[in-house]
Amino acid sequence: MIRIITVLTGAAGVFVFILPVFTGRILNIGNVTGFAVSLCLLLYGLKQSSIHALIGQGWRAGGLLRGFLLVWGAVLTAIALTALILTCMIVQAALKKPAPDANVILLGCEVKGEKPSRMLKGRMDAAVDYLQEHPGLYCVLSGGKGENEKISEAECMFRYMTARGISPERLIKEDQSVSTRENLLFSLQKLREAGLIQADGDSEKESAAVFAESARSPAQIAVVTNEFHACRARLIAKELGFDTGTVPAASPWWLLPTFYVRELYGLLYQIFL
Repeated sequence: MIRIITVLTGAAGVFVFILPVFTGRILNIGNVTGFAVSLCLLLYGLKQSSIHALIGQGWRAGGLLRGFLLVWGAVLTAIALTALILTCMIVQAALKKPAPDANVILLGCEVKGEKPSRMLKGRMDAAVDYLQEHPGLYCVLSGGKGENEKISEAECMFRYMTARGISPERLIKEDQSVSTRENLLFSLQKLREAGLIQADGDSEKESAAVFAESARSPAQIAVVTNEFHACRARLIAKELGFDTGTVPAASPWWLLPTFYVRELYGLLYQIFL
């Protein structure tokens, strides 16, 4: 039974991680890693008896072979524990609700020409629903223009959300950022300029911590992004000096595994580098 479960799990993983390549031409470290791990799992299930026999022979041989097996086992255990801890962090951040009066930062995502990608559309739909439920709030649309984008992500979001009935007066465009860190920092500056948070000083290089210290409440920011991305956004926000709640946008099922695995790398980079 365990062998069958292993084979089925590996085969499902191979399918799920290769699917984005054909449906959206998406190839990144997430689906490359997921595909490689799933393929190894599939091969292990198919050749389980032979692999166990080789491991047994190496263990009985002792010496360097036994040491290699111990080290390899420790490495695999460390990887699994790290992935588990990061996953718990991702889930916790995605479930952290914003304060009722928290103004919104909508993080941009890929624009294909002038049309939103699936990920961006999901984020915008979540933001529209949230703003309709909280009519007194404002939203910063954060995202610059990429190399293959005809318009900025902020402009794409503005067009979509106003077409969905959100008043233009409630939307603030931030169209210079090219990373999550810049999304948050530049959006915080926009909120300050709009008088939605209070801070002294005019320098663009002023620390975001100063903004947070002078704001009515450092936790009054709601970040709209995909559930897998909420943790990294929250860590960056904390580095910049303010706290966030999450308005999670659901990811398409066939893209979530790929971007979840990629996000594990992103979190490791954010935490340790």
